Amino acid sequence: MEKLYIIESDNQTLINKEIDKIEKNIKGEFELIKYDLEINTIDDVIESLDTYGLFSNKKIVLAYNPPFLVQKQEDNLDKFFKYLDNPSDNILILITPKINNVLKVVKTINKYFKIIKLNDINLEGFVKDNLEDYKMDRMTLMYFLSKVSKDLNAILTELDKLKMYKLDSKVILKEDIDLVTRESFENTIFDLIEAIIKKDKKKSYELYNHFISSGTEIFQILVLVSNQIRLIYNVKVLNTISDSKISEILGVKEYPVKLARGKGINYSKKELLSLLHKLAILDQDIKSGKQLPNICFLTFVMEM
Repeated sequence: MEKLYIIESDNQTLINKEIDKIEKNIKGEFELIKYDLEINTIDDVIESLDTYGLFSNKKIVLAYNPPFLVQKQEDNLDKFFKYLDNPSDNILILITPKINNVLKVVKTINKYFKIIKLNDINLEGFVKDNLEDYKMDRMTLMYFLSKVSKDLNAILTELDKLKMYKLDSKVILKEDIDLVTRESFENTIFDLIEAIIKKDKKKSYELYNHFISSGTEIFQILVLVSNQIRLIYNVKVLNTISDSKISEILGVKEYPVKLARGKGINYSKKELLSLLHKLAILDQDIKSGKQLPNICFLTFVMEM
């Protein structure tokens, strides 16, 4: 069995599932210990690995955010490399959002570890893996993914609701999804933006009512629409660089960047800037009390 792992991911759901897989391969009792290497040192981790617990045969030591995997490290890693040459029976798992494979020290470290990359997740495969003994045909599965947020925790939450609902037959159908699943707020916001830009007044009004009936306030709608349009615009401006780099520059997760890049194909920069300008004026009018929020937004939609 492997003793040394590196998990590359920023998604805790996927990380937890991978750790569960590793745990299942361990015979007997074990102790799970966590370190954050932004606070602790790698020497603390090695000391823990070289000792045994009072109530268990083995330890799984999780070391989050190892700095030496992402940037040049001035700290002495001699003790760490000495351990890698002769590891104990305990298991070490280094967990990092990203590995900088350009670094010379990383190339050396990688030779000792089993590398598990979890950043590029296939959502269809993820749903299939979590269906257990339930059945859902591919068309239904794709429909489910079109309705829910692409956040893995949200997918699992909605899937659990469907499984509870179909506990008897264990066959999930499209009508079950319509009845049980809460549609992604993110998807609906993009639908509203598209309807506004296309001057589809009927669709804009329907989506506006959808938000209001679900308890969303006008200011929330304005902020969400403005933020998403601004993201689409910024991604269009930075479209020559990778999603991961844009994510780093803008300080947002990579998935919204991917989504914004796809949506941005349909709009020009001029359209997006014009809409942002109109929304800013609308926001000022509401805050200054010139117009009532609901009337102001509806007038804005109808005049598009």
